[in-house]
Amino acid sequence: MKMKLAHLVTLSGLALVMASPALAQSVQPVGLPVGVYVAATGGALLSPNTTGAFGAEFGDRIHPHVVAYATLTYFEDLMDSSVSDQLASASRTLTSVTGRSWNLQGRDRGVGFIAGAKYLITRGSVRPYVGGGLGVLGLRRFVTDARAGDVTLATFNDLNIGDGALSSRTIGRPLGEAAFGVDFEFGRTHSELGYRYRHAFNLTNTPDFSQVVAAIGINW
Repeated sequence: MKMKLAHLVTLSGLALVMASPALAQSVQPVGLPVGVYVAATGGALLSPNTTGAFGAEFGDRIHPHVVAYATLTYFEDLMDSSVSDQLASASRTLTSVTGRSWNLQGRDRGVGFIAGAKYLITRGSVRPYVGGGLGVLGLRRFVTDARAGDVTLATFNDLNIGDGALSSRTIGRPLGEAAFGVDFEFGRTHSELGYRYRHAFNLTNTPDFSQVVAAIGINW
């Protein structure tokens, strides 16, 4: 009986030793960030205007605490309040001079691309982060009146409002970003709630703007 028991213990030990490498390969540490994710993003601009922004984000977890990311975001309106105020003042002047109602409405629509990195402070399912990146902002100005239509060029040429280059074509400017927030990882679901502060370089108006961001996506 003792010999059988010793033989059983020996066989069990050998089986456990043989199975250990396979178990180590199949079971990953809980909370270890690996692989990539793709997410849809959206949120509200806090400045210079409270309008919407939406886009997409790709992330690659290159280290347990570091995520490399790239985002492409559409901004509905980045026009600085000083330009909006000038358009409102011009509308009142034109109404007084011409005798008909003018209502000049302007928007600076933009598309931004950023590549950067996030540092994950913890490695659990809830991961606060800080990060930042660099990229480019494409921006185009649109000014319209209900009766006159598109008057983008006229507002600069005739009224000297705004930037001539921005009023005539899409311009590109370097863009920097600082970010902080929280990533949530539950199975294959990636979600995020964060804040972005961005600075556009070499731009007369709207050099700085900020956004609250929410994201939902999938992990691989």
